[in-house]
Amino acid sequence: MVKKFKVLLVERTLILLTFAFMGAIPALNGQEMRLKLDSLLGRYHENNEFSGSVLVAKKGKVIYQNALGYANVETREKNRVETKFLIGSATKSFTAIAIMILHEKGLVDLHNPIRVYLPELQNEVGDLTLHLLMKNSSGLPVHLNRITKLEYRDISSKELLELYQEMELNFTPGSTYAYSNLNYQLAALVLERISGQSYKDFLRNEIFEPAKMSSTGVERTNDQVLDKALGYDVVDGELAIARPNYIAYAKGGGDMYSTIGDLLKWDQALYSSQLLTIESKKLLFDGKEDEYGSYGYGFKVKKYQRNNASKPSGKLVRHGGSMYGYSCNIHRYLDDEVLIVVLGNIRPYPVMDITMKIESQLFNHNYL
Repeated sequence: MVKKFKVLLVERTLILLTFAFMGAIPALNGQEMRLKLDSLLGRYHENNEFSGSVLVAKKGKVIYQNALGYANVETREKNRVETKFLIGSATKSFTAIAIMILHEKGLVDLHNPIRVYLPELQNEVGDLTLHLLMKNSSGLPVHLNRITKLEYRDISSKELLELYQEMELNFTPGSTYAYSNLNYQLAALVLERISGQSYKDFLRNEIFEPAKMSSTGVERTNDQVLDKALGYDVVDGELAIARPNYIAYAKGGGDMYSTIGDLLKWDQALYSSQLLTIESKKLLFDGKEDEYGSYGYGFKVKKYQRNNASKPSGKLVRHGGSMYGYSCNIHRYLDDEVLIVVLGNIRPYPVMDITMKIESQLFNHNYL
């Protein structure tokens, strides 16, 4: 009996050594992975570094989802996996998809001067193209507060467009990469003019409803969703209700809210032809380090390490978002069809660090 046990022990050791040599560790079962991620996120929460919801999925199947902290600290209403959060600049990914939908319909050319669609723009801004805007290579200033005084009101698209008519560029378009919210706002203004719909309606009709994203939408100052988490800022180590966001000035670049569940639906829609063709998605996810800052259209493009000897690296497309009281991060690991979503209602918190710690757990246990 002792001899048989020793043989089994040796065989098991050899199997583990073989996996280690191959760079692949057997995947944990679902319960074990949930416990690991619970422990990871629990440490951040205990240190007052996270309040929000997290989802991890592979090939559309949820590996992990959880919510921590409070949607409303005063009433002690807890965050839930169904809780809505503002997603800030992750909105840009949706704007890029919307522009590509127009492109597929033959309504816009990505390389036409945008004055073709917005003839009011007779200055150098009118020479820009949707390609340059979505690549963050236009030369436009970073924020509208560099151009005008922001107000807590629903500024109209007409008023926004008037701001661009006198705007000057910071560099020769196409010469370098410089991230700017104005790029995606201007793209959204083109979208409205060509589609004849508001940006909010276009996203609802062409993206949210087809993908069955019933808990996702676009906010305005006087039209805010009531059942989302309140946003909090950390001030001198204490939580304080965040100041209101100038949400109407963020059109196309930071005015969406969503849930982890809806973002999984969106993620899955992008693996099919439900929203876009393969050709359009290639453009979305075409980011090179030596040009345009590794930015595709609406997605930052990077490599990630895989547990695959024949193809050790894969393509990661991602976007984050940060605004008063909210932070988020969305990672899509295309070669393994893995999704990590982190949505939070405090700022600042180490959203990228949390994401990378989750990624490390997935790699270490052969999910990537």
